[in-house]
Amino acid sequence: MSRVLLKLSKGDEVRYLSHLDFVRAFELALRRAEIPVEYSQGFNPRPKMSFGAAIGVGVTSDDERIVLELASPMPPYEVKERLNFSLPGGIRVLDAEAVPEGVRSPLSEVRASRFRVDLACDGSCDPSEVEEAVRGLFESDEVIVTRTQKDKTKDVNIRPHLLSARVVEFDAGTISLEVDLGFSDSGGAMPRDFVQALQRRMANLSLKRIHRMQQITVL
Repeated sequence: MSRVLLKLSKGDEVRYLSHLDFVRAFELALRRAEIPVEYSQGFNPRPKMSFGAAIGVGVTSDDERIVLELASPMPPYEVKERLNFSLPGGIRVLDAEAVPEGVRSPLSEVRASRFRVDLACDGSCDPSEVEEAVRGLFESDEVIVTRTQKDKTKDVNIRPHLLSARVVEFDAGTISLEVDLGFSDSGGAMPRDFVQALQRRMANLSLKRIHRMQQITVL
């Protein structure tokens, strides 16, 4: 068995695909590209592949990661070229590399993501105000946000997963931040959690766009 690590981008054309739809689109591309992927056993065989941390609907990305298990060897560059010919618009393989035999999955080393978060500021707003609000989050012992799932709400403390945040651009009423958010087996923080927490300190901020810049390893 050989493994290939893929790094993909997701553009505006597919920003509203759910993670499940993204998986289905990728499986279809594997078949079209005739990639010799290994399949599971049983009544409903599925391609053996592992996905990195999923992003939410509406989020674009320059760093989606997938590890493919191949039934027979194929050069990574050929896997990349075949998939890019078969994937729908908006999804593109940026890089492909072989995973050495006996090495743990490289996905297991990722413990955070860096996002660019663009916020609109209604009315008068100054970057220093946003920086002060961000600083207040990091000085807090707890940062509680409310999550809703299947008509149920739950309060969650995301403070342990807020790693860093800084204002990087201010233009025509749009404030852009780079935000590092961590995750672990016990939970994590999503960009919309961060935005919700920031809006509780500055109600005149509204979300415009979220883009994952990269996945990172936290030691």
